[in-house]
Amino acid sequence: MKLMILKINVLVLALLLAACSDPEPEQVAGQTPPQPLELQPLHIESDKKAVSVALADAVKPLKPARIELSNSELAAPLADVTYAVLKRGQTVTGLLAKFGFKAREVYQLAEALDGVINLDKLQAGAAIAVNKQPQSAQVSLAGEYAERIDAFYENGVWQVSKNRVPTRVEVSEHAVQINHSLYGNAAEADVPGDVINAALLALSHFIDFQRQVYQGNRFEVVFERTLVTQDEELFTHLQTPLQPTYLRFQNEEDDFRLYRYNESFYLEDGRLAESFLLKTPLNGARLSSHYGQRKHPVLGYTRMHKGIDFGAPEGTPIMAAGQGTIKRADWYGSYGNAVIIQHADGYETLYAHLRGFAENIKAGSKVEQGEVIGYLGNTGLSQARHLHYEVYRYGKIVNPLHLKKLSSERLKGEHLADFIEHVASLHDRTMRLANLAGGASSTYAEGLTAEAK
Repeated sequence: MKLMILKINVLVLALLLAACSDPEPEQVAGQTPPQPLELQPLHIESDKKAVSVALADAVKPLKPARIELSNSELAAPLADVTYAVLKRGQTVTGLLAKFGFKAREVYQLAEALDGVINLDKLQAGAAIAVNKQPQSAQVSLAGEYAERIDAFYENGVWQVSKNRVPTRVEVSEHAVQINHSLYGNAAEADVPGDVINAALLALSHFIDFQRQVYQGNRFEVVFERTLVTQDEELFTHLQTPLQPTYLRFQNEEDDFRLYRYNESFYLEDGRLAESFLLKTPLNGARLSSHYGQRKHPVLGYTRMHKGIDFGAPEGTPIMAAGQGTIKRADWYGSYGNAVIIQHADGYETLYAHLRGFAENIKAGSKVEQGEVIGYLGNTGLSQARHLHYEVYRYGKIVNPLHLKKLSSERLKGEHLADFIEHVASLHDRTMRLANLAGGASSTYAEGLTAEAK
């Protein structure tokens, strides 16, 4: 009897305890079960190797950094920063560690800058501005020229902004008397190589540099250089943008004047200063064989030479003579590696004896005038490295040197009126340049009086 009473008491006590306890989460209507806090694992991608090396063990899981991108009108000058230059073989992690940055902070910085700039791709010589405080930090570096990227660290979060740095424009005018070659004499006159190459490409629409350039010819160029006016140390490793704005070439037959407008060159009357096909589809070459009957150097007998040959170092880039579609880019019998491009108005161009093809050049590919399609070589029935270049019109061979077809594009309406006003605004500058002696030049800030040297 006592045993039964004891069992009943135990049962009653158990029921009372169950009634007083918290219900199971799924038993409460409308209430969501609490979820355990789940930390995201740290992923270290291969392209962040230099920044994130060995961080798997050193860094605890972090919440993503907050990124705030803005483009302010003009950046204020950097203050209270120390400049450091990335050395060859040095990582950004190693450089910033010298300022007291922890590995986890640098990893967060790389994450915050993802899509803005890749720290792993910074080259030796790149400058970084740093201000490290116990509870905050600032890291600034150059993006494009005159673009400053600022990263501020506070409360465990990096905030990133892109800002423009003020610049000034420096104008240079050069008059070049040609004695042996346009490129060589221009370089001797201190015209930068990038400017010379841009001028050669623009003028190649009108001039055969192998047959139409003689001693005593004259070349004039005006170009602009953009220079930052603050935070200069941040941009010293970047090349300052150079932009030719006016070109003139004079020989006994012609006087070409080209004005840059909206990223293209135009003649004085507003016509686009481009020929339908380039006369010379490579730079720095010599014309080694003309169009017409000749004795074949390999076969030994006389036959029609259906194109022209250019001699240049092996590997010299070959450019598409005009806009079009690749008809073929493969081995083509005695032509060796060859490219054929189909252009508008029934024109086709052929480029033979190539060492190889540029990336993505294949049948069906679209190409623009001046785009690299291959590299000069010595393949096929060829005795020495050279480019063999042919032009066809509706299947009939054409002498490439006799082409004079200009682009039909020209400025109209408001654009033409604006261009004419632009040309007029340059009148004093071009007249001053025309009066400079060969080999003379002048450099000045835009809007200031030039002094010839």
